[in-house]
Amino acid sequence: MEFTLIFGLYLLNLVVTSLGCINGGTGAFIQIGSSCYQVVSESVPRQTASERCTAGGGALGTVSSEATLTALGDNVKVQSEGGVTTSTVFWLAMNRTRGRILTDNGLDVRLPDSLIQPSAELPTGECILLSLLTGDPTLTTADCTRTFWMYGYICQYVILPEVRPSYSNRIEMSSILGLLLSLLWIS
Repeated sequence: MEFTLIFGLYLLNLVVTSLGCINGGTGAFIQIGSSCYQVVSESVPRQTASERCTAGGGALGTVSSEATLTALGDNVKVQSEGGVTTSTVFWLAMNRTRGRILTDNGLDVRLPDSLIQPSAELPTGECILLSLLTGDPTLTTADCTRTFWMYGYICQYVILPEVRPSYSNRIEMSSILGLLLSLLWIS
């Protein structure tokens, strides 16, 4: 009986500590709000990037606000400066169509057009990418219709807040479970 209880608490502790953005697989993970972004340096065409994100249970990422752009861009910049990420341009699931910024599935993105900076280093086009070419993270546009334009990419996964406890709650829960395990083991 005591062994079963200890084993059950141990398994519960493993589950609690593994929730949220899980670092693993290819690329670095960044949690922003209820989304987990995976930054992948591998240079691939946009269609391939989209397929890989979908195959992993997510979608090619979107930036829905200036705050998200700042948080995601700053994290990508830190990863780039630390050598974790080698790409400087990343595919997103966004485009500029007739003066509007849209996601690939046609939803409006309410970002000021001034956040999108053209780059002389990229072929012109309507797809929106996250760029570190100027040193600071910005959005830029490029041609995404040709398969030989290859950049890194950012996948986005949704984390359900009611199912996934916050990092600090997981630490507290993990600590309590660890204490219970220790007390049971001693007795």
